[in-house]
Amino acid sequence: MPEQYLTRLFILLFADVVAITVSYLGAIALRYSDQPLMGLSPQLLTYLPLELGVGLAIFALMKMYRTLWRYASVDALFIIGYGTLAATVAPAAVILLWGRYAPHWPVFVIQWLVLFLLVGGGRFSIRLIRHLQTPGRSEDHPRVLIYGAGDAGEMIARDVLRARDQHYTIVGFIDDDSYKHGKSLHGLPILGGLKEVAEIVEAKRVDELVVAMPSIPGSQMRKILNYLRSQLKPRIQLKTVPGISELIKGTVTFGQVRQFDVRDLLRRNPVELDRNRVERLIKGRTVLVSGAGGSIGSEICRQVAVCQPGKLVAFDISEPNLYEICEQLGELFPDLELVPIVGDIAHRRLVKRVFNDHAPQIVFHAAAYKHVPMMQLNPWSAVFNNVTGTRVLLSASAEHDVERFVMISTDKAVRPTSVMGATKRLCEMMVQAQPHSLDSVYSVVRFGNVMGSSGSVIPKFEHQIRNGGPVTVTHRETTRYFMLTSESVQLVMQAATLNHPDATYILDMGEPIKIDDLARDMIQLYGYEPDKGIEVVYTGLRPGEKLHEELYHKGNGVRTEIDKIWLTDSPPFDTEGFTEELDELLESCYSLSRDKLIVFIRKLVPDFNVAEEGIVLRAQPIGTNGKRVKAQKASGR
Repeated sequence: MPEQYLTRLFILLFADVVAITVSYLGAIALRYSDQPLMGLSPQLLTYLPLELGVGLAIFALMKMYRTLWRYASVDALFIIGYGTLAATVAPAAVILLWGRYAPHWPVFVIQWLVLFLLVGGGRFSIRLIRHLQTPGRSEDHPRVLIYGAGDAGEMIARDVLRARDQHYTIVGFIDDDSYKHGKSLHGLPILGGLKEVAEIVEAKRVDELVVAMPSIPGSQMRKILNYLRSQLKPRIQLKTVPGISELIKGTVTFGQVRQFDVRDLLRRNPVELDRNRVERLIKGRTVLVSGAGGSIGSEICRQVAVCQPGKLVAFDISEPNLYEICEQLGELFPDLELVPIVGDIAHRRLVKRVFNDHAPQIVFHAAAYKHVPMMQLNPWSAVFNNVTGTRVLLSASAEHDVERFVMISTDKAVRPTSVMGATKRLCEMMVQAQPHSLDSVYSVVRFGNVMGSSGSVIPKFEHQIRNGGPVTVTHRETTRYFMLTSESVQLVMQAATLNHPDATYILDMGEPIKIDDLARDMIQLYGYEPDKGIEVVYTGLRPGEKLHEELYHKGNGVRTEIDKIWLTDSPPFDTEGFTEELDELLESCYSLSRDKLIVFIRKLVPDFNVAEEGIVLRAQPIGTNGKRVKAQKASGR
């Protein structure tokens, strides 16, 4: 044990012995100040060892000798309060029940108050001494103004003030609540509101302004950001904190402060999630996640791991992606039993081997090809990977009596205009048609675009902006639904706990976002001006793309017991005839021409409408190379 630790422990023990002795003897002296104490002296000395032994033991149990008191906070006051109370009550109970000396109850109240003051004062003096010994801020450090004197702003300020060697100086707060103006928080002044921000920034020589409001929606954040840009000089750095759904434990530190990005502009009102409900479903069970290396699948793995599964089987065809998520999980959850499976879920014998070896009880099926224009060019691969893969995984799950099967679907499956969307609609129908035990629950969860996922528009725009533009938008009026990966997966996990048989659930995606507005907002986030610094080019809808996506085949669905999750009805179909025709499609898939394959798919999915049939993409523009993308009529067909 280090000598420094032993010295510190000895000092604390000595201080506590003095504090317990003084509080015990002093309480009696104060209570009986009008009476001679000579007659009580023997009893007082008899019970003093009891007071000391029990008191020090309780302090040790409360870990009061392991706390770093130089970092003590309000929570430490509760530890000291509970510890000193227990150290007073426990020996008092012994004295009252078995002792010959029985003082009145006010003695114990006085004893606890004196002990609390002595122990608490002694320990918090450690923090005070450290605070006084630490050098102050340099005038050369960036001067920070915090917008939001609420919980998040308070946490950031406390974090900076606690670590006084950080290279920042907080000059104060601004807040929209006029009641707070003129008051202080952690000794820092609340200087005014947003309307006075320009004057405050100038007067306080502010270098950085941090918007500390993680719970406000993206629409409000967009207005705040535009206002700040219009009022402040370009040299002022504008930063923010993650949205509430991105925070791991609901706490904010200065280390999480970052530049604004598109996630902040697309924030929605936070969803209250019942984590205990999900943990009851997953804890101790074997969970299989297909597509575990993808953006959705990897987040499912992380959130499953938090719920302490008995085993997590991570299944993916991409070796690099699977390696990356397994490395992350190994670092974050060292006690997790993790089984990585590299392979194709359409490989029936491999899937059978996995189910025989690991007997999963819950399956999250996220594996799929999802890039719309790419799948228009490769419909055979879309059918084989999306449809055959789902068919194999469904069959294996039914054969092994999997308790829960949850398939991740997309808004593009509703009245599809693309091969990708049509194959996902086929997968939804397969889940509904799959026979399984009455105790099992099979379901589909459908939602729109996930921010930052591979192949999505946001990474593409970021790439184009970094390369100097132009930013390519398909149509001025195109809209899409967006959701954070963490939020979408949290809702998927919640939906998995519902018990509606063979249900299709819709996640509440909020209002659709115009892609043109999104592109222009992102250009501004990078410090450019749309159509001046970075050009916006309109290329026309690509093959299979819709102008506006939909979430429901009809109506708006039925609200479930979980907020933000809706139950929807899908068009009815003949499950027996569908299964036979599906088998025929899968058997003949690679022998059919592109046109005949699409006709066959349309036969199974009656509302499948290839809006851009006869149009293909040139090979080069599929990537995000920042060049103008053009549609061209196909020839030689």
